[in-house]
Amino acid sequence: MKFNRFIWDLYANSRRGKKTIKKFTHLSDNFIDPYDRIITFGDGFSIDVPKLVQESISGKKFKNLDSAIQCYEKIVKNGITVKRADNKGKKHIFFVLGDKDNKNDWYDFIAGISMGLYRDYPDFFLPYNFRCKFNQVEEIHKEFDIPLPPVPGKFDKEARGRYYLSINKVWQDFRHSHDLEAAEMCAFLYDFAPQFTSSMDVHDLPSPSKAWLVTGGISGMWDFEFIDNANEKSIGHWAGNLDARRGDILIMYCVSPRRYIHSIWRACSNGFIDPFFHYHGLVWICGKIKTVEVAFSELNKQPLLSQKPAIKAHFQGPSSKTAFSFEEYEAILEIMESKGQDLSLLPRIVWKDKLPKAEINTERDVEVQLIEPFLKRLGYKESDWVRQMSVRMGRGERNYPDYAFGVDTKLGEESAKMILESKYQLPTDRELNDSFYQAKSYALRLQSKVMVMAAKEGMWVFSLSKDGFDLKKYVYKTWSDLTHPDEFHVMLMLIGKDVILD
Repeated sequence: MKFNRFIWDLYANSRRGKKTIKKFTHLSDNFIDPYDRIITFGDGFSIDVPKLVQESISGKKFKNLDSAIQCYEKIVKNGITVKRADNKGKKHIFFVLGDKDNKNDWYDFIAGISMGLYRDYPDFFLPYNFRCKFNQVEEIHKEFDIPLPPVPGKFDKEARGRYYLSINKVWQDFRHSHDLEAAEMCAFLYDFAPQFTSSMDVHDLPSPSKAWLVTGGISGMWDFEFIDNANEKSIGHWAGNLDARRGDILIMYCVSPRRYIHSIWRACSNGFIDPFFHYHGLVWICGKIKTVEVAFSELNKQPLLSQKPAIKAHFQGPSSKTAFSFEEYEAILEIMESKGQDLSLLPRIVWKDKLPKAEINTERDVEVQLIEPFLKRLGYKESDWVRQMSVRMGRGERNYPDYAFGVDTKLGEESAKMILESKYQLPTDRELNDSFYQAKSYALRLQSKVMVMAAKEGMWVFSLSKDGFDLKKYVYKTWSDLTHPDEFHVMLMLIGKDVILD
């Protein structure tokens, strides 16, 4: 949706809107989590990050946003120095905010930094309080058609520190284009816009499609404190695999000194990148179920699990976000059951090991009995596709792709994010080739990134590359293959609703 001035004015003049705007006119410390505002050292000495930033730029005059940006880039590059007197009263450098050599990366403190900037220079800087919630930023930008700057790579730490500037610039442009005061823009971001986006609802989670390993204890003993004290209603963010999907199973493994599986959780968000989160990739977790402890030695003795590379690596490095196949997860459950675990309390991945009985005699039978039920398993509703979309292909000729997803039907500018062509069967290479070129013509005309062919035999998925669609590069699964959870997950990551439409 676009920004609607009438709806905004109703909000801004409401009791709730006035209260929220007033809140951002005089922003209090409790706007952000103390963890993002206060840095406390072992001897009890602490640093108030917003105050430190305010002191470091006190008295500066900015003519425009560009001059403010130059100041910000300078302090990102050099950091902010904190000096502390020794017992003789002589001041020494005690701490540098943004000192990469001491792992004080600038982006880790972006909430406190931006708050300090906003307090003194609201016309140039807006507070960023979405750390570990970048998925919400993405939703807001998508919902209100606000361009989102490309996210820097994980290891480009300086660029991640500067990324706040890119977000701030886009927000400032949006603010000025809609004639909003700084406090009004904050109210838009933190109260108005979230009403039009989805929340991380811990209820009605979809059935899990995959099981993933997550590890606790790496960043300090507070990991253990959280998972030990959490209950089924607890929710938190955790380093996770970007391919994790809402509802998936998360196996919480405690690293040294514990070295055992501690509990089973669920993902209440998809995996996503957050440029201001140390580990870059994260997932929100909920629904903790404490299980019997399964020691690493027990995993390593199990014949199937002992061959898993992540276990051979003792869950070190990237393996801490590894996926577990259906059979591997079931093997873990078998160990738990042997130790007295009630498996009825734990989430399971459903394996529909048999295709539903179907009488397939026509192309429409393929669509109704195979394709459309599978699309619904991928998260689509019938309203998410257009059947027999009319497309002008030149000189008045009209063609009709069987299914089009994410369509724009503006005359002469029709587009679709994905098209799917159905056939009764494609038993030979020649028939497959003919169907490929027919589907390709539709996909190119509609600027599609993905095209799918489906028939009695199964599904073929072609993804657009820099060289276009290639007849020899596709993912093929039979309908029988797709009854297996791991094969289904492959398709989910290629053509699932949240991949194609979001």
